[in-house]
Amino acid sequence: MAKNGMRVGLDLEQTSIAGAQIKGNKAGQTLSAAAVRALPEGLVYEGEVVDVEGLAAEMKSFWKEGGFSGKKVCLGIANQKIVVRTLDLPLVDGKELEAAVQFQAQEAIPIPIDEAVLDHQVIATAPGEDGNGGSQKVLLVAAQRDMVTQFVEAAGKAGLSVDGIDLQAFALARAIAPPVPFIDQGSPQPAEASALVNIGSGITNIVVVSGGAPRFTRVINLGYEALVEALANNRGITPAEADALRLSVGLSGGAQVPVGDLEQETVDEIHQVLDGAAEAFADEIRRSVDYYHSQDNPGHVGRLLLSGEGSLTRNISEYLAQSLHMDVQLGDPLQHVSDNTSKIAQADLQVIAPRLSIAVGLALEDEE
Repeated sequence: MAKNGMRVGLDLEQTSIAGAQIKGNKAGQTLSAAAVRALPEGLVYEGEVVDVEGLAAEMKSFWKEGGFSGKKVCLGIANQKIVVRTLDLPLVDGKELEAAVQFQAQEAIPIPIDEAVLDHQVIATAPGEDGNGGSQKVLLVAAQRDMVTQFVEAAGKAGLSVDGIDLQAFALARAIAPPVPFIDQGSPQPAEASALVNIGSGITNIVVVSGGAPRFTRVINLGYEALVEALANNRGITPAEADALRLSVGLSGGAQVPVGDLEQETVDEIHQVLDGAAEAFADEIRRSVDYYHSQDNPGHVGRLLLSGEGSLTRNISEYLAQSLHMDVQLGDPLQHVSDNTSKIAQADLQVIAPRLSIAVGLALEDEE
């Protein structure tokens, strides 16, 4: 993005679409437009486009209703057709690094190179002894070209130009990762790693960051709809009714407030059902953190930051904190936004902010 330019990030989920428009630079970034809207079923499933024409129509009307400017957009992707690997390479840059990544990718990913879209990000460097040589860790991202093409085609049919496609995990890290602390001399202080968990409707993104850089990413085909489905089946109610109870009653473990005319026995039963469904989330997060610790990665994961629509489930932070024995909080995607000039009042913006996390990250100015 050009300095003081404008960028729009779109996050396409199974049941909704979110957009954020940001202008300015890191010295002062302004949110000038934002919106969240429900999507009909059958357009996106497990992070992949199912109906190009239908999604294009929704994107076109969403763009107009959201008041976004221009036609350029940055899209985030996350699904099982994306492979992320860490490469150990010599300390080179420019075309040499590009060539090294291309060469290593042939062995590192289970996708033929001519069928893949590749990207990479340097996450750590180490100088060689006596100033000679050196090494670097590079995060390689490979996505199946056909899957990416579906997103580009939908945007094109909506009259939009794709200015960039980014891994949702990278966007999430830009938006809600904790700022890197520095000591007086200007060097970053050693800090605990943080696990960022974006709970969508059909998928959940997990990314571990340390020193401000993503070190590990994982996508699981499990979203908050698993909670809604479990509750709807248990109580014989509609998904919309179950979703309302997910938000108003939620999980056990937090402060309880009276919910309408529900009896305590009913509330306890809802807690039991949702707690049981949420065990899968806790298990997947635990496995991801354990795997991170088993590898040669910096920092101990001592904090979990939640985002996405699923993070609005009542008491989910308290539930996960008890289950994982870890500090769990809501991430703040507005921490880098200095001003809000959108049509959404600040109080309302704070309410929908978790759902905007990836869209905001896509629209934020890159570090480079």
